[in-house]
Amino acid sequence: MSESSHRRVSRRALLQSAAFASVAVSLPRFARAGNEPIVEVASGKLRGASGDGVLIFKGVPYGSSTAGEHRFKPPRPVAAWTGVRDALAYGHAAPQGNSLTPPPSRGGGISLVGEGATFSEDCLCLNVWTPAADSAKRPVLVWLHGGGFASGSGASALYDGTNMARTQDVVVVTINHRLNVFGHLDLSQVAGRDYADSASVGLLDAILALRWVKGNIARFGGDPGCVTIFGESGGGRKVSVLMAMPAAQGLFHRAVVESGSALRMDSAAVAAERANKFLAALDIKSNQIDQLLALPADALLAAVGKATEGTGQFRPTTGAPSLPAHPFDPQAPAISAGIPMLIGTNLTEASYALGRDPKVLALDKAGVLERIKRAVPEKDAANVLATYERLYPELAPSDLLFRAITDRGYFLDSTIQAERKAALGRAPAFLYSFYWQQPLAAGRTHVPHGSEIAFVFNNVHLARGENPQALAATMCAAWAAFARTGNPSTAALGKWVPYDATNRPTMILDRESRMQNDPRGEQRKLMLAFGSQQYAAREVAPM
Repeated sequence: MSESSHRRVSRRALLQSAAFASVAVSLPRFARAGNEPIVEVASGKLRGASGDGVLIFKGVPYGSSTAGEHRFKPPRPVAAWTGVRDALAYGHAAPQGNSLTPPPSRGGGISLVGEGATFSEDCLCLNVWTPAADSAKRPVLVWLHGGGFASGSGASALYDGTNMARTQDVVVVTINHRLNVFGHLDLSQVAGRDYADSASVGLLDAILALRWVKGNIARFGGDPGCVTIFGESGGGRKVSVLMAMPAAQGLFHRAVVESGSALRMDSAAVAAERANKFLAALDIKSNQIDQLLALPADALLAAVGKATEGTGQFRPTTGAPSLPAHPFDPQAPAISAGIPMLIGTNLTEASYALGRDPKVLALDKAGVLERIKRAVPEKDAANVLATYERLYPELAPSDLLFRAITDRGYFLDSTIQAERKAALGRAPAFLYSFYWQQPLAAGRTHVPHGSEIAFVFNNVHLARGENPQALAATMCAAWAAFARTGNPSTAALGKWVPYDATNRPTMILDRESRMQNDPRGEQRKLMLAFGSQQYAAREVAPM
């Protein structure tokens, strides 16, 4: 796929740009041309759209192209433009390889990059949903999409901010940024000072987007002094890492981590091994970085598989200039001690990946035991399985596997992150567990990775399960309350008690939501005895 094939410009968009160019110079910071809102930001004027009581601006550039000589370098602000720029369609997603086909278990096969997505290194863009572009100071929620550090975009229908903005009177922003090898190739040890921060540029993009929010969001009715970053899966990991990045401090005021508690990132040794394997796959020497900059994006993506085999996906490196220490190890980052956090996971995260495989669903006890041996010390696997059989005697073997693998990774890490955050004593951490059941097969149910997203955004038409509207309204309101005040308590939920290491209060989000002290405490203690999987020298491969 060539760079030119990634660009799609509609004839309608070109005609609209031409039609309004003659009146652009006379428009104030906010105006309307017919039903189309026009907002002036620092770099120029934007034409958006109106719908369902919300103003929508898509594909808004916050940075310049990252192609060619700008690859693997920190991002640059977008250049100013003249006239009125259309913000009517999503911008390019970052190049990301072949991980674009959505799994059918999430929302009925919803694309994680957006329908009809295009891909380009000119991908630094964002989207804004606001009830009104006025002088009100609404809370701002900036969404960091999932897909690890390797795939996805802010244009998925799952992340549409219309309902959240309208029902909660908030401003919602989603962003695109560099991913995969383009965002996190660590060239610091092979290419010198010019690339000292190349492993961090994907998150430096996110920081540039937050700077754009700080400088421009007031023109969309948002409060730059009340910004929440939130994300799921890889987005939660990005939120975790931004908490530890000095350059991000002061740009956000609350943080939400959904199913993505990142305690540690890569060591310099693992990142260097991956970079050397990547260059070898392309037959490029460390003194030939100019050749790396000249290759088409497809060529770089084709070498990713060989580079990540045995080393894990491209992701930030601890010890880089922008990320001096692990995000939440051995403790929560002191530089963000005053920022409240909302952290949580879903009951059977592992059923997202494993629950679609008929072979997994058909596993017997022996097969489940072999799978558990991959996650815990082999000598302890039988005891782990016996514990889950005792706690859940009604569950099928594969359902026991979903519970055990979830508790071993996502759930354990969320409790560690919340405990370490609470231990700083400056701002609270609030913990949740999402229990809403979805249909799986043969009358069985599960709560897979990502299933809470439709509830958070109040996109209830994308939620699976029976009558989800009430819980969606409750969760969307709780996230908005947290963004507004730093506390997710609401009239519907009651008091949400902050987390502590003694009682471990946790909000169970379900048809009947409730506070519960140390839910799944026996499982947590069992898995904690093995330590977090993030202490492994290399990223743990999916089960």
